[in-house]
Amino acid sequence: MDRNVRALDWPLLATYVVLAGFGLLMILSASSLEADAEYGNALRYVTRQAAGIAGGCMISLGILVAPIAWLRKAVWPSFVLALGGLLMILTPLAHSANGATRWFRLGPVNVQPSEFMKIALVLAFAHYLSLNEGRLKDNAVLFGSVFLLAVPVLFILPQKDFGTTVILFGLTGVMLFVAGLAWRWVFAFGGLVAAALTGLVLLEPYRMQRLVSFMDPFADQSGAGYQVVQGWIALATGGLFGQGLASGVAQRGFLPEAHTDFISAVVGEELGAVGWAMMVLLLLGMVWRALVIASRAKDLFGMLTATGLAALLGAQSIINLGVVGGVMPNKGLVLPFLSYGASAVLAHTVIVGILLKISMESAPAEAPAPARPAPRAALAG
Repeated sequence: MDRNVRALDWPLLATYVVLAGFGLLMILSASSLEADAEYGNALRYVTRQAAGIAGGCMISLGILVAPIAWLRKAVWPSFVLALGGLLMILTPLAHSANGATRWFRLGPVNVQPSEFMKIALVLAFAHYLSLNEGRLKDNAVLFGSVFLLAVPVLFILPQKDFGTTVILFGLTGVMLFVAGLAWRWVFAFGGLVAAALTGLVLLEPYRMQRLVSFMDPFADQSGAGYQVVQGWIALATGGLFGQGLASGVAQRGFLPEAHTDFISAVVGEELGAVGWAMMVLLLLGMVWRALVIASRAKDLFGMLTATGLAALLGAQSIINLGVVGGVMPNKGLVLPFLSYGASAVLAHTVIVGILLKISMESAPAEAPAPARPAPRAALAG
C-alpha cells in the first residue's frame, strides 16, 4: 500500500485539485446572479458541479484500488454502456438546449453521454491496438479501427454535436499514429477526415452560419457573432490583473453561457491576463503529466491510454480557448475541469483516476530486502 501511494503521480493530482477548486470558484462567480434570478438558488450550478466532482472521485477511487487487469476487462462493457447512453438521446428521455439534443434526463440530472464516449473510445482503441501490436499493415486490423470509430460517430451525428465528432476523429488519428500507422495511411486518414468534416459543415446551414460569423464576428455582432464579441470585450476589460472576483459584467447577462463554454472569458475579465495565463499553464501541466505517465507506462495499453487521454484533454482545451479567442468557429465544447457541466467534470475526473492508476502500475517494483547473515553461534554449531 505504501508503494502504491508513493507511486501516485502527485504533480498530476495536485494540478487536478487546483483546477477543480478553481473551476468551482469561477463557476460560482460567473453563475450566481443568473442562478439566483432563475432558480432562487445562487449555488445551484456550483453544487451540481461539486456533485459531479464527487461522483468522479468515487469512480476514480474504485479504479485505483482495483487491479489493472480489471480496467482492461471493463473496456468493452464501458464501450457498450457509452453507446447505450448515446441511444438514450433517441428516446423520450432526451433533453434539448440551444438547438441541440445531447442529453437525457436521469431523475433531476441531465446526462451528456458523449463525454463518457470519448473515454470509452480511448480505452477501446488502446485495448484493440495493443492486442494487434505490430499488425497495423493488416487490412482487417485497419477495417476494425474504422468500424470502432464509425459506430459512436453514427450515434453522435443526430445530436448535432460537431465538436465531439471532431474530437473522436482526432483521437483515432493520434492513437493510430502513436501505435505505428505508416505515414501514407496517416495522410490518407487525414484526407478522409477533412472531406467528411467538410461535408458535415455543408449539410447543416447553422454550421455554415457559424463559419461565416467566425470569419467576421462584427458583421453580425448582435446575432451570430454576439457571443464571441462579448467574450473579446470581457477579455479586453480584464487588463493585466482583472476587475476582481464577482466584479465583472460578462456574467450579468451580457455574455451567453458565461459559466459553461465561455468560462475562460470570465477568468480573463475578473483575474486579468495574469489569471488567464495561470489557468492555461495549469491545463498544460495536466497534459504534460499525462504524457509523462504515457512515457513511463509498462505496456502498450497503458501508453496508448495515457496518450489518448492527454490528447483528449489537450484538444478540448485548445478548441475551447480557440473559440473564445476567435481563432476557431464555435463548437460548444467545455473547458476541462473549469466549465460548468456535471457530466463533463465527472468524466474528466475519471480521466485523472485512470492516469493515476497507470502511473501506479508503472512504478518500479521494490527490490527484495537482502537476507540477514546467520548468527556466528549457529554457524559454529
